[in-house]
Amino acid sequence: MKNRTVVLLIALILCASLTALGCSKSYEPHSSYSDAPIHGENAKVDFESSFNSDVHSTYAPSSASDDGKDVLEGRKVIRNADLNVQTKEFDAFIAAVTDRAISYGGYVQSSNVNSRGMYYGGMRYANMVLRIPSDKLDSFLREVDGLGNVISRTENADDVTEQYVDIEARLSAVRTEYQTLLDLLSKAESLEDIITLQDRLSTVRYQIESYEGKLRNYDSLVSFGTVTIDVSEVERETSVDKESFGQEVSRKFKESLEDVGSGFRTFAVWFIGNLPAILIWAVIFAVIIIVIVRITKRSRRKAEERKAKKGVKTVSAQIDTENN
Repeated sequence: MKNRTVVLLIALILCASLTALGCSKSYEPHSSYSDAPIHGENAKVDFESSFNSDVHSTYAPSSASDDGKDVLEGRKVIRNADLNVQTKEFDAFIAAVTDRAISYGGYVQSSNVNSRGMYYGGMRYANMVLRIPSDKLDSFLREVDGLGNVISRTENADDVTEQYVDIEARLSAVRTEYQTLLDLLSKAESLEDIITLQDRLSTVRYQIESYEGKLRNYDSLVSFGTVTIDVSEVERETSVDKESFGQEVSRKFKESLEDVGSGFRTFAVWFIGNLPAILIWAVIFAVIIIVIVRITKRSRRKAEERKAKKGVKTVSAQIDTENN
């Protein structure tokens, strides 16, 4: 029994050494990356099927061509784009962008539409998050440029090749350990050895599922770029072209006239829409004013009457004094 326990301990130490060896061969600056959570699609799959299917890296450093077009070939790059767009045809723009995304094999991840309220003429704004296949992302962005007035655009590319390879190395190491533990379990005889091996197998199985989930998440982010579009409904679009002095003055004058007309229109809409409430409050204020006026007049009349009575008494007193 003691001999088998010693052999088991040696085997576990060997497995741990293989794991450490596999991790030490990975990229050191990102050695702690695998333990960080990665947000995104991370659906859990059946362990046996995922264990039997190998996850192979597509990382193969390639020499860039003279024009630099192949510099990212074979690397894991996550692309994102943020656009701020103005449009006069809000509903048509939202529908067109959605149709374009679907036609390119993408989808709408989220879409939120809100109103700016009465003081902005009921104008709406929206936030759309789209997932577009990375190889079609540039074409999609060019089409969006033609659908609305793009006043700002930001793009970034995050190269995660080293992190991806690092996780693959860790996955390979724990798979090797898992297979070694399975072999030891098939040869174990004592209950204590079986329990110890099964406990370690559960831990390693969890690590394998975690690494595979992170690789799937990376594959999803690399395969589909993320496009975030902030859409604003406007009555006039902001010019993004360079203007001469005369053009700028003409545009400002025209915008000023439009602002005046828009202000009158907004006031008219507000006044007519709130006319019932305005009439009710007008009647209430009129009643209050009438009551205050009547009370004031009555007070003045009483004050004059008191003053008159006091004057009569004063005259009577003077007459009595003269008579005496």
